Amino acid sequence: MIETLNDFEISLINKFRAHPLFMQIDAIVWQDLLEILIQRRFLSLSIVNIYEFVIDALTDQQIKRTVRGILNEEFPRNTKGVPLPSHRELLFQDLLNLGATPEMILATPETLTTQMVRDKSYKLMVGCLGEKHCQVGLVAFLRFWAEVLVSVEYSCLWQQISERLSNGQSNHKLRSEFYYFHMIHDSRNSDIGKETILGGLTHSQELAIHLKRLISSEEALVYCLNLQENAYQLKYQFYDQFIKVHLMRERESIKHWGERKN
Repeated sequence: MIETLNDFEISLINKFRAHPLFMQIDAIVWQDLLEILIQRRFLSLSIVNIYEFVIDALTDQQIKRTVRGILNEEFPRNTKGVPLPSHRELLFQDLLNLGATPEMILATPETLTTQMVRDKSYKLMVGCLGEKHCQVGLVAFLRFWAEVLVSVEYSCLWQQISERLSNGQSNHKLRSEFYYFHMIHDSRNSDIGKETILGGLTHSQELAIHLKRLISSEEALVYCLNLQENAYQLKYQFYDQFIKVHLMRERESIKHWGERKN
């Protein structure tokens, strides 16, 4: 059963990476990329509510501890317990370092598509309540929507982001404290059942350990596959909205070039 789940995840990830926006990411002008990242911020801001919902809905204390531990990383502290900048603050700073202004970040309205993706994502979790395989469904959706696909998203967007921010190895570019961190620490890194603590586990791997334990029947497996498919579709729709905008601007640019030429 786990092999089926692994194969399905890999197929969804490959289809997601092949999204037209990611395939032409190098051709997107910088201002358009900032607009994408600012809209993507709305999904990031919903992560805390998503995690807190799952914590309240879970009955397994061991899984609760794992999910709670991941959530607590959103609000890090130093060795003396003093609060450090939250992940939300680090995201804000990365966007500033990429060229966005505070007004752009804070005043840009959420699009209808972005709002739809957030709302439907939350409703998918609510829909797990009362279902026979509620517990495994919650873990499957949380892991794929909030960790696996997030890492894939940022790895695709990193091609452009890395033009201005670094992974910390450059003396000429500011270090990314949000995008690069999540690209690495949320990643799938290994098939389910092949996790190893050597070198530390990513968030996806931490949740995968519980997922494997909870999938005890074909029925539970199918339930998880459907939730992962839904998570993939929602994230795909989020990026679809920018393809239309990008194509319209591309056509306008070609039109203006033609007018100047004539």
